[in-house]
Amino acid sequence: MSKEAAEEILRLPRRYTKRDLRRAYTKLARRYHPDGAAKYGYDEQTAQRLMVEANKANDTLKPLFDGRPNAVIERGWGTVSSGVAAGQAASGSNFYQTYADQNIWESSEGWSSEPSMEKPPLSVRSVLLGPVVLRVLLVALFVLLWWNTFPLLDHNKARFFPAGEWTLLDVAGLVVAIVYPTYLVVYEAVSGHISGFVREVLNGLVSWVTSSYVDLRPRSSSYGCALYKLLRNQVYSVLLAPIALFLIALCLAAEALPLKIVFGVLGGLLAFDTLAAFVHGGLINVWTSALSERVEATYLLIRRRLLERCGITPENR
Repeated sequence: MSKEAAEEILRLPRRYTKRDLRRAYTKLARRYHPDGAAKYGYDEQTAQRLMVEANKANDTLKPLFDGRPNAVIERGWGTVSSGVAAGQAASGSNFYQTYADQNIWESSEGWSSEPSMEKPPLSVRSVLLGPVVLRVLLVALFVLLWWNTFPLLDHNKARFFPAGEWTLLDVAGLVVAIVYPTYLVVYEAVSGHISGFVREVLNGLVSWVTSSYVDLRPRSSSYGCALYKLLRNQVYSVLLAPIALFLIALCLAAEALPLKIVFGVLGGLLAFDTLAAFVHGGLINVWTSALSERVEATYLLIRRRLLERCGITPENR
């Protein structure tokens, strides 16, 4: 089975890790299992045939991660058999993706085709542009925002709890003030994707200006575009719900009929999309999925040009 066919069968994203492969295979295995096949509309014979294909696809792609469990594989290059390891399959046009699997902490000087076993000594630049300082700084900034806006704290209550009768608009404002600052703190503390995006931008700017390649990231992390992860891994149902409530509140508060219609339609559509987002559906997920794929493709192109500017090419590796 070809690599491309295996990736299509498992419905893998443009770039995938060993964990992505395992998840995709497990999802299909559950779907085609005799206990679950009927629920998805498969008869026993069809489910068995599809399960055989999924097993072959998984066996084809698993060796790509032999010897480098944190690698990220890109779809669409080369044809491999189940006995070919990733290191043997990657060459030529895929160099710029393979290069990203290395742990580059300071610059391109001294780089070899094998990852360094020892981390170079920390410098001021590696600390300031590294993953830890930026993540701690952003979490601290989000905590400060939360402290100054969270309505249930005593020093903020006067701004969000009206003395008179409550309206739906007051409730919507309260929900917005509770949800978004809290979400920012929790999301960045757990994922680090926002600081990861800032770090990639700073690393890229420094690399471009100095012509010395910088790629500072956690050694334990697999390579991937932080903006891609940021777009794909949001909890959109939580992010959309307060906006939908706010639009509905504006609809009820508006006096002009045209405004009522506009806010009502927008609020209703967003409320529907919020419910769909709970099951990873809806327009927001479709749109962000397509946008993230475009972002990833653009990022790879920019990264290739950056490597070339820093004098790193397949020929001089």
